[in-house]
Amino acid sequence: MTKTVAAKTELERFLIDSFDVFEHVRESHDPILVDEEFGTVTYVGQGITRLQGLPSAQMNETLRFENGLLGMVFNLDTDEVGCVLLGESSNLHAGSKAFLTGSVLNIPVGDELLGRVLNAAGMPLDGLAPLTTRLRMPVERGAPSIMHRLPVTQPLQTGIKAIDAILPIGRGQRELILGDRQTGKSAIALDATTNQRDKDVICVTAVSDSGMLPWPR
Repeated sequence: MTKTVAAKTELERFLIDSFDVFEHVRESHDPILVDEEFGTVTYVGQGITRLQGLPSAQMNETLRFENGLLGMVFNLDTDEVGCVLLGESSNLHAGSKAFLTGSVLNIPVGDELLGRVLNAAGMPLDGLAPLTTRLRMPVERGAPSIMHRLPVTQPLQTGIKAIDAILPIGRGQRELILGDRQTGKSAIALDATTNQRDKDVICVTAVSDSGMLPWPR
């Protein structure tokens, strides 16, 4: 009987102490309401999506979806926002949430990017060390005026005789390769890039669904 009374007393003391802790936490906790704006995906297409909400979105602003995918605002309508996806959209579906980042799409720039492979958001895809450059520039920005550009006075040899004999390509200008699939666009880009070895030329190649676009400088 004595053991039963002692156990009951111990249980009561434990419950009293526990409720005292709960009461202290409840009284000392001061909840803060945070107003967070988010959008809801209504349509997912090939490389694009549409969202409802996000009334504060601005053109070219970066969006971050709840699965970590990034996107760029490219269309602002009255009741929806159009977004370009900067990654694989297989895990994105109607009802997914997206949040504003407060900054326009920008990527790292500098000599540290030479020889690296990046995605559209400027993140490394080559498995090498993270980028250490601190300088970033917006993806969408005005091009320099004609008067502020250096003249193109030196030819660029692609190494492909038919192209070099017919098409005048200047060192420093961009070249766009257009054509149907499986017509050799990527091969031309790779050959042109490889031919610039030991010629003090920097080649920036953009890869898209339509092929590879070399931009030698």
